[in-house]
Amino acid sequence: MKPFNTRRAATRQIALAAASALAIGMSFAGAASAQNATTTLRGAITDGPTAEAGAEVVATEVSTGYATRARVGADGRYVLSGLRPGTYRVQVTSADGQTAEETVTLSLGQVGTLNLDVGVPAAAGSPDATLLSDIVVTGRRVFEVRTPEVATNVTQQQINNLPQISRNFLNFAALAPGLRVTEDDTERTISAGGQTAQAINVFIDGQNRKSLINDGGVAGQDDSRGTPFPQGAVQEFRVISQNFKAEYEQAGSAIITAVTRSGTNEFHGDAFVFYQDPAWIEQDEISRRAGREKAPLKRLQYGASLGGPIIQDRLHFFGAYERKDEDRIAQSFLNRTEYNDFFAADLGTTSTPYTQDVFFGKLSWQINDQQRLELSTEYKTEEDIRGASGQNAPSRAARNNGETTAFNLRHQYQGNGFLNEFSVDYLQSSYEQSVINGGDYGRRYVIFRDNVPNNNSDPSTLGFQYNINNREATVFTAGGRADSQFLEQKSTTIRNDLTIPDLSWVGTHTIKMGVKYSMQNYFVQKDFGRNPTFTYDIEARPEINGSRTIPVAVDLGVAVPPADADNNVLGFYIQDDWQITDKLEINLGIRWDYEDNAVNNDYRTPDSIRNMLAAIQNLPNYDFPSYFNPSDYISDGDRKAFKGAFQPRFGFSYDVFGDERTVVFGGAGRYYDRIGFNFAFDERFKPFQFNKTIYFTVDGRPIQTGGSAANPTFSPTVAWNPSYLTPSGLDPLLAASPGAGEVFLVKNDFEPPRTDQFNIGIRQKFGQWQTALTFAAGHTEGESAWYIANALTETGGRFSGPSPTSVGYPQFRNTIFFQNTDKERDYKAIYLTADKPYNAEDRWGFNLAYTYMDATQNGSRDNGYAAFDFDYNIPGQSPKYRSATDERHRIVASGTLGLPADFLLSGIVTLGSGLPYTVYNCPTAPAGGPNICWNGGDPERRAFLPGTNFAYRQVDLRLTKAFEVFGGQRIEFIADAINIFNFTNYKSFESSYTSPRFGAGTEVFMPTRSIQVGLRYSF
Repeated sequence: MKPFNTRRAATRQIALAAASALAIGMSFAGAASAQNATTTLRGAITDGPTAEAGAEVVATEVSTGYATRARVGADGRYVLSGLRPGTYRVQVTSADGQTAEETVTLSLGQVGTLNLDVGVPAAAGSPDATLLSDIVVTGRRVFEVRTPEVATNVTQQQINNLPQISRNFLNFAALAPGLRVTEDDTERTISAGGQTAQAINVFIDGQNRKSLINDGGVAGQDDSRGTPFPQGAVQEFRVISQNFKAEYEQAGSAIITAVTRSGTNEFHGDAFVFYQDPAWIEQDEISRRAGREKAPLKRLQYGASLGGPIIQDRLHFFGAYERKDEDRIAQSFLNRTEYNDFFAADLGTTSTPYTQDVFFGKLSWQINDQQRLELSTEYKTEEDIRGASGQNAPSRAARNNGETTAFNLRHQYQGNGFLNEFSVDYLQSSYEQSVINGGDYGRRYVIFRDNVPNNNSDPSTLGFQYNINNREATVFTAGGRADSQFLEQKSTTIRNDLTIPDLSWVGTHTIKMGVKYSMQNYFVQKDFGRNPTFTYDIEARPEINGSRTIPVAVDLGVAVPPADADNNVLGFYIQDDWQITDKLEINLGIRWDYEDNAVNNDYRTPDSIRNMLAAIQNLPNYDFPSYFNPSDYISDGDRKAFKGAFQPRFGFSYDVFGDERTVVFGGAGRYYDRIGFNFAFDERFKPFQFNKTIYFTVDGRPIQTGGSAANPTFSPTVAWNPSYLTPSGLDPLLAASPGAGEVFLVKNDFEPPRTDQFNIGIRQKFGQWQTALTFAAGHTEGESAWYIANALTETGGRFSGPSPTSVGYPQFRNTIFFQNTDKERDYKAIYLTADKPYNAEDRWGFNLAYTYMDATQNGSRDNGYAAFDFDYNIPGQSPKYRSATDERHRIVASGTLGLPADFLLSGIVTLGSGLPYTVYNCPTAPAGGPNICWNGGDPERRAFLPGTNFAYRQVDLRLTKAFEVFGGQRIEFIADAINIFNFTNYKSFESSYTSPRFGAGTEVFMPTRSIQVGLRYSF
């Protein structure tokens, strides 16, 4: 089968421009990932009150011996850029031989300040210093306070010691204000800034991990129970909730940037195993209340890491491997228990295992004091059996497979007065859903609703009136699934960043500029409805077929060729960190991004669709509503790519007293995101995705399939023959059925979604505590959703306008969908944070993040790329309502406390006012629309502590007991208790205002109380 191939001979001008820009950068010699994988140290060198010009500063990474050098300028200032996060011995030697030295710890993405005075004798080492080879490390942590970014650093100490079950380091993104991590039985999502998960982006060692096709924000996370990266390979990560700089791309809400571990001058390694028994997991309240058996889950996780020197101070290696095995027992059951006997053979339990393997390897080479080279690779594979639970028989199981392959080569060159960073990386991520029991046809058992309510004064309404598409409920499904799909994104990205520090003009400037060129490929194959599915009347009504074994219909989808699209992506940025005085700093930047095939730019609208639209437009007494002009959507294969993604970004910080204790900061910026290919894919896929439906009766009589009671629509049927249950009998019938697809139209002048962010705040240091109060806001425009083009009027008639069939095009279904980008979001928030880092001296640390938010939107309520709106003609006609992610109050507190006898206690407390839910039959619904209050309901709050009530409550604890054994080796016994008080946190509710159970929980967030034990060995 020949695929839709949108590969073009890559736009020569684009490739040439990208190559030229990259060549200019490489002429300096190259490196990687910029500040999103490194850190910066700067400061002033003095001799008493006098600036010490001409001195040399050397920062030596304690663990590897890698050295980075910088000259001190005439004003006594220095800047050391491109440093890996870690502990450094910083030495300065003046022109006349005086020295000063201090050892500091730098965190990812920060710009730390260290001022040294060569006229002051060096301080003696701390008695609690850690001996590493011949170097005594005191490791005073240097905090960044003069930044306009709203950022939270999560350290390796927190990653290793805070409680969790899944070993997904992204769980700890919830420690940052404005972010929410949501877990259910099948996946984990991260949302921020009142937006959906699609608006975030994750970088690992500077490599962009954006999901380019489907939902989830992060490649490989959508519909996955696993982790996107081995936790044991993560050194630390940084969450930027607001006002990220121009070097960051393709995110409208938040950035998460992580740096991986490297080998050191000593061999270090660890091995771990964690186990969770089914008896250690509490049953959720909903299934317990329904009297169902608990679905057992057994989880085993294990892995190891090893790093060390190949050549001391020069070449090091690091590797990690992690494995996850979950044995889930799925239960098939009926809500309508009166049919238990009929489905007895399909009810019960079945095993639905999940497995994941993740590998990571890295080589780090300090070529000389000026050059560093890193090469890393990752491979992840996972398999998940699911879909055989609830009202689905074990035969309905599907197999979900995910695979990720990544390579990242980074080179750094420290020249005389500049730092150049060059990288080449490759990322492949695929998702496959396949049918396990494809040889068994599907069976759907439904209850039909009386199509016309009985009216005693009208005898024609009495009795049961049959309409095959008026169904009350699906009771149960069995047999093989009908749908399978394969999605794969691949990208090869070349990037160069150039930093010029310490330029003098009205203060000191650090200029950073960069260029990116990414060659991307999207492959999407969707085989929907490819296994015949028969529908049965479970009540065996005599008005229908009078039987549970004679089907009323069969559905089958035809095969559609896959899409194979190439997209060339360019990005440029320049930014200036301008230190005007010792107190005032301004950050200026601008970014520009471009994609040449983001939304089917080379797609030609088929003639059949063009002619159908023209036929409707030429109907007498009808024209499309004013918001839809067909010419804006008909493409000749030459859609112009959007070139206006200019993104200015501004920030400032003012150190009120010049002592880095009280800092006022703020900023504003524009951020363009992107839209996943899954959205535009529907334009090329849906018109040819013919779903064939054949109706069956005992005698072949016509049946009602649509219309109203007064004006019904009837369709022919086929008299049932048991041979139709076999391929030889069914295939001729299906071959004779034409089927119909759906028309989806993408906007020719598409502009990707953009967010304008604003924030202002103050940071205050109290002893060892860092606190911050921030006022944040954001406004988002340009999110895409599908709306109905062939509405009868400007404000209504969405399903009663002229259809393709009515103008002679029965190959298309009745509704024509068009892309609308008028949706808007508004976000206002207050962030309050307090952080006291853990250290070995006092053995305790604490972190608090409080978020108040007010997030509103209009338009579609759907949160994924495949968003629809069937209630309003366009977003501007819908009311403004709370976003689905609008949790007004959220508190996340975490801490670690050292106890006697080498015990360590850590915990996370998460409290929230809960996410809103939609209220139906709402008495306060806006006039002119449906009787619905979108996200108008607030979950009931329950007691936590006396006087405090929250809708979401979770307390997680971890207790670790360490044993030091021979030769500095260490063994730790670990016990995790997640949701230790077994609070029930509801995620969905009885939403009909007229129901006596209105507001009662109907589905819960995971986890319930879960206990896990582990053993970790390290050396």
